[in-house]
Amino acid sequence: MPDISPLAVVHPNASIGEGATVGPFCTLGEHVVIGQRTHLKSHVVIEGHTTLGDDCVVYPFVTLGIDSQDLKHDQNNLSYTRIGDRNMIREFVSVHSGTEHDSVTSIGNDCALLAHAHVAHNCTVGNHVVMSHSATLGGHVEVGDYANIGGLSAVHQFCRIGQVAMVAGMARVVQDVLPFTIAEGFPAHMRVVNKIGLERAGFSSSEIKEIRRAFRTLFTKDLRLEDALAAIAPEAKESAHVQCMLDAIAASKRGLARPDSATFAINVS
Repeated sequence: MPDISPLAVVHPNASIGEGATVGPFCTLGEHVVIGQRTHLKSHVVIEGHTTLGDDCVVYPFVTLGIDSQDLKHDQNNLSYTRIGDRNMIREFVSVHSGTEHDSVTSIGNDCALLAHAHVAHNCTVGNHVVMSHSATLGGHVEVGDYANIGGLSAVHQFCRIGQVAMVAGMARVVQDVLPFTIAEGFPAHMRVVNKIGLERAGFSSSEIKEIRRAFRTLFTKDLRLEDALAAIAPEAKESAHVQCMLDAIAASKRGLARPDSATFAINVS
């Protein structure tokens, strides 16, 4: 049986999983689904058609599934918020539902959203993602698995942050950050390959070398991007990770947060 505080306000149609805990002063709407053993500490507000998975921990003053802040939002639209398993969601985090009818804001499994982080409407956040204090995603942002979004950073609408990429603290991201790279600055530029992040994610030294070699060819060889892509195409046939980088470039709509001249010196060794 779930443990629901008598001081919580839970709609009778809400679904609360076995072993879940709903602390005092939480508010859960009619279409909310809470997974097994998930713990809502207190003062958590969950609205809309929102699903929160198993074994999550949600800290005070979090809001999940609240209506989109998009000015195009129509109260008659039916949209969703879907959050996976084993997520840690710290104080004052906000995750908004989709804007368009039948659209979704989604967060995967094993993520850590630290205090005051914000996930806007229609974002897609992968697994094992860390969003540090006050990190902010604009609408329709995509974040790949194992990405790390630094504190006080902001990601512009429709940008893509690739898997195992890192956005440094206080960065302003207005273009796409390729998988496996680190971006920083105002506006953010990709600087180097995220070697430490790759190691933590289980990449081998040979795989990291392949990624670094592709990054250097793309951005430090004084080649046009088209020529650099042609140069590393043979490597992509042998490396799924290099192919992942090429796929991200091909799919980019906002363009790339390409390195500036200050980046070149730190990538020559």
